[in-house]
Amino acid sequence: MHPTLQLFAKKIREQHVKRGLFASGRLKYLYPKSDPLPDPPPKPPKIKKVKKEPPWMVQQTYKQALTGLYAGKHIQYGNQISEFGNKSRRTWRPNVQKVKLYSEALNDKIPIKVTPLALKIMDRKGGLDKYLLSMRDKDLGEPIPE
Repeated sequence: MHPTLQLFAKKIREQHVKRGLFASGRLKYLYPKSDPLPDPPPKPPKIKKVKKEPPWMVQQTYKQALTGLYAGKHIQYGNQISEFGNKSRRTWRPNVQKVKLYSEALNDKIPIKVTPLALKIMDRKGGLDKYLLSMRDKDLGEPIPE
């Protein structure tokens, strides 16, 4: 018998006892008894989930940005609206330029892809080397496995 039916039958038996529906000390209705269920195995401890930021708050860098200095610029998305109000999706890609920049540490010019914003920041900092030293490790990208 299913465990919930056993509980239901036990509840009815108790009601019969309270109401005096026993005839000469035996139950009016007999319910089959079954063996008690074995204890369930212990549950594994719960692992707390790390709360992630919603995807609209996190701007992920796209693969092309890993090949140059983009200064945080990303592909942007929006609607192109015609004269008649028709909307169609479009993208705005960053303005990427191929430039040769001089590195004082290497004493050589390095061909690299950059955005105009990155060039402007490099001018403020005082060159490519000082710009790279001022960047956070997270912004420099993941290290290349050896």
